[in-house]
Amino acid sequence: MEQAEPGVEVIIVTGEHDISTAPELERRLEAALESGHPVVIDLLGTTFIDSTVLRVLICAREEAGERSVGFRCALGETTGHGVRRLLDLTGMAGRLQAVPTRADAIAGAVAPGHA
Repeated sequence: MEQAEPGVEVIIVTGEHDISTAPELERRLEAALESGHPVVIDLLGTTFIDSTVLRVLICAREEAGERSVGFRCALGETTGHGVRRLLDLTGMAGRLQAVPTRADAIAGAVAPGHA
């Protein structure tokens, strides 16, 4: 987890993630949400996620909404086909408030009513 700019929690997810890595991602997301700062999930370097990881992301999005915390996912051309395909098939890209760049995700998370 890193802070790309003050007051924004950015979680960068790279490579392949499945049931074996989902608990760690869930812990990182919980910590980010507990900070009260806007949360950005950077999936630009992610090549694969399974349904377990998708559930973790959706739960984090719902938790952010309940806490009135800004939340966005960066999902772009560099994101792996397997990730994009899962999100397309499930229709979850919109629910995760996915945008094409990390900068767009940060801007949207900071000012969720304007992005």
